[in-house]
Amino acid sequence: MSNDVDAKDRILRASTKLFSEKGYDATSVTEIAQSADVTKALIYYYFKVKADILDALVQELHHRMKSITLDFVHANIVKMIEAGRLDITPDRLCFTNEDDISFFLKNGYRYFEEVLDFTLENRTTIRILMFESLKNSKNRNELFHFMSLTAEDDENPIIKTISQADKDFDYSSDLAMFEFFYAIFPLVNFAVYYDDYKMTTGQSDEELRASFLQTFKIMSSSLISGKDIYLRIKPLETEI
Repeated sequence: MSNDVDAKDRILRASTKLFSEKGYDATSVTEIAQSADVTKALIYYYFKVKADILDALVQELHHRMKSITLDFVHANIVKMIEAGRLDITPDRLCFTNEDDISFFLKNGYRYFEEVLDFTLENRTTIRILMFESLKNSKNRNELFHFMSLTAEDDENPIIKTISQADKDFDYSSDLAMFEFFYAIFPLVNFAVYYDDYKMTTGQSDEELRASFLQTFKIMSSSLISGKDIYLRIKPLETEI
């Protein structure tokens, strides 16, 4: 069994390297087999077609990201609701006092750090997905598979878990858009261009990471008001 797992892992690692260097379309199954030191027959034993290899890479990323997020939801949102420290209304998270929202934000930023580190660790795969999304290929929508993390439907365990803890939770399209374009997509872009940006600027890993985390805090602060965190984008007040 361990040999089978090792062979499949070699196939996935070889595919990641080749897809990143040559592109998905330009990489043949023969090249993957040679790089992974396996037969083509073994590749087709695990994957019916080459597209299934890319799908497996996406599914693994998605599964691990969902697991990280669910851990945060259970350990913070659900527990705080059960303890009476957090109440969810249709448009905001309402905390009982300043200490509770500070506690939540501290853990929220720690969660984002974990997601950031996970993203950087898997930046080669993410770079492949970004490249495919910019081409008119059948794989161009693979990157948007991560939108399912913010989808409001019965199949989303993240939204379902929060809704079960507080029935007033209403995941708005505003918040979904904010999370995708101002949280998920910046993470993707940061991972894709991380190595080039680091080389160009001469900044260290620590400096880049700290700067990106600070930017996220500034962006997310637009949803915070006193002891509340908005679940809908608060409209700007205009002067007449």
